Amino acid sequence: MLNKKLKRAMCGLVASLCVAGCTVPVFAETVTFNITVPGDIISKRALKADSEQRFYVTGTSFSSAGTLYCTSINLNDSTIRSNTASISRSKPSSNASYRKYAPAGQYYYMSTSASVSGLHVTGRYTP
Repeated sequence: MLNKKLKRAMCGLVASLCVAGCTVPVFAETVTFNITVPGDIISKRALKADSEQRFYVTGTSFSSAGTLYCTSINLNDSTIRSNTASISRSKPSSNASYRKYAPAGQYYYMSTSASVSGLHVTGRYTP
């Protein structure tokens, strides 16, 4: 009786481990950016690995007071773009939704503008 219960418990444990081991988490790619407005206003491209219809941006360093306006754009289809997310020293993180369906498995980049000339911002972007 005890042997049968032990076998049943072991089979259940092995089955659980097989299911858990086969699960592969998917994370969206995050890239760092180094933006100066005017000048270098576009981030490196990043692969969108999930189906979430928002992009995220965080500024880690700001050269001066001012706001950076950020838009995420599909590399191959510029009609697939987001609404604008705004970041500043006082609000360094933001996100915005895409205006139309943004498919996973494609590359996106972030295009920016600023409220003041000469604003330099470094940070992270996730499409």
